[in-house]
Amino acid sequence: MYYRTVNRGLAFSKAGIYSLAAVFLSGLIAINTGTNALFLFLASGLSLILVSGLLSESAIRSYEVRGFLQHTAEAGKPFDIALIVENTNRHIPIYGFENYAIDNAPRSLIFPVRLKNCQGQGNVMVLPPKSSKTIGFHMEAMPRGLHKSIRILQRTNFPFGLIDKFKMSESRGYLTILPAILPDLYEELRRDYRKRVAAQDDEREFYCHKPHTINDSARYIDWRKSAGKQQRNWVQKEYRSEVAEFGIMITVDWGRMRALATAEAYERMISVIRTAAEVIKDASRDLVLMHEDRSYTSGYEPVAHFLAALPEFENRRDPWETPEAKKEIKGVFLQLALEMDGYKWGEYVSHDPRAPHRRGKTA
Repeated sequence: MYYRTVNRGLAFSKAGIYSLAAVFLSGLIAINTGTNALFLFLASGLSLILVSGLLSESAIRSYEVRGFLQHTAEAGKPFDIALIVENTNRHIPIYGFENYAIDNAPRSLIFPVRLKNCQGQGNVMVLPPKSSKTIGFHMEAMPRGLHKSIRILQRTNFPFGLIDKFKMSESRGYLTILPAILPDLYEELRRDYRKRVAAQDDEREFYCHKPHTINDSARYIDWRKSAGKQQRNWVQKEYRSEVAEFGIMITVDWGRMRALATAEAYERMISVIRTAAEVIKDASRDLVLMHEDRSYTSGYEPVAHFLAALPEFENRRDPWETPEAKKEIKGVFLQLALEMDGYKWGEYVSHDPRAPHRRGKTA
């Protein structure tokens, strides 16, 4: 039974239930027969249960879960985090503590062998006095979102395994659950992107001459200007393109996304954006996401954090926070419009506050 006022729970383990039944049975037999040995067994059994409860209470007072280290995971996939635990007692070590991530404390008198709706588990075998350590904590798959705390149930049945003592605490940290990646869309978008980038390599134009070094390829040496000169004086052609160092700008019809009818469609659209961002990151291109107020979030990490922090389907019409968004960006960006049923490449657009926007060729 769990008592919220003192944050303590008490229940008998399976071994404790059998031991308690054996003690009371021996007591009944001792009363009826008057056998001194049975009275001794009764007293010893009750003392053992009492000592087990006192020692487990001493251990649970000294055991603390301080928090967990920052971690990023993907929705729908199990993962491991690092949980920080501490023994505050100066003299007594702690043995055999179990940690469970659950929503609510158990209500039954008998502590269940397997907790219902258990989201994660991690155990501590030995924790010396006045020390702390990080332990591996295995978490089951969680939905997309940002989590700054996890409710942890801490249980021990030390020293004799007769009584389970447990308490609840909030473990603080920073856990980011990113939207899931859509494998089919990822492969399709990656192949299409590679084709388009390869086409851009043939559109470079001559820019200038520069000295040739031994690390440069001989493919672009200008043999007319290098004729009759020693190798260290050779020159080569340098080619540049207006879109050679282009980035990718993701655009989304946010109003249409807010109007989606089901939570499954809403989460899938968020996964579409995450999948496109993953392809761009793997291609080592600059990533920019345009918001509905025409502000921009640059970089994979800020975009991924924004997607994880998007409100749930029920709150999708509330204002969305874009803390790292910028009003202006610089560079040449290839437009990528994302939709529920796919994507569409747009034009190259130059974003430079010092010069008017120029549109290039359609991709």
